[in-house]
Amino acid sequence: MSQSNDLERIYQELRRRAVAQFGEDRAVELESYLRTAAEQVHAVEGAEVHPDLEPLNQE
Repeated sequence: MSQSNDLERIYQELRRRAVAQFGEDRAVELESYLRTAAEQVHAVEGAEVHPDLEPLNQE
């Protein structure tokens, strides 16, 4: 799957949730925020971590 497909998939899921929670009209109003959030989620999912780094567990 290409990166643009991944980004679109993330956006569509966020939009689906916005429609379910706030309704279609409000989801349309939130579109720029949803696109930004999708881009941020996509960036985090695509971030590479050096294999020698251990996860930071804060307890």
